[in-house]
Amino acid sequence: MTDSSKNDAPKRPARTAPLWRRVAALFYDMLFVIAVVILATFIALVFTGGEPVPPEGPIQWLFRLYLLAWIAAYFVFFWCRFGQTPGMKVWRLLLIRERSGACLGPMLARFGFGVLSLATLGLLFFITLRDPQRRSWIDDRQAMRVVQLLPDG
Repeated sequence: MTDSSKNDAPKRPARTAPLWRRVAALFYDMLFVIAVVILATFIALVFTGGEPVPPEGPIQWLFRLYLLAWIAAYFVFFWCRFGQTPGMKVWRLLLIRERSGACLGPMLARFGFGVLSLATLGLLFFITLRDPQRRSWIDDRQAMRVVQLLPDG
């Protein structure tokens, strides 16, 4: 995987992305996540012979982890490869890594923080409102920032 998101500055004028744009991009990405989950479920059904996963027990937990891995792969792939997911692209957001090095670990940590933030009903996202650079806790620790690309001209 190439790492096109580790450029020091965007090629276009940019400013720190406001929280509402990040949330809007996340909602847009949820449409893609639904498609990813449907695809992953279809693949699982091929291997189960069309039988549904039991609603309880260890197989259900393995299936949930399987789906979570697919969702993580969606976000990590786009963050590492392009610096933005399709939802971020629509809202002109770009993730910039200020440290060089491997992309997989920091992006998996970012995804894990995102899951934790959603589990707390977004409470951890509101940290960005207190930070002068509008960074989340994980962005600060992993030397990342999310910027809004401004129109040229």
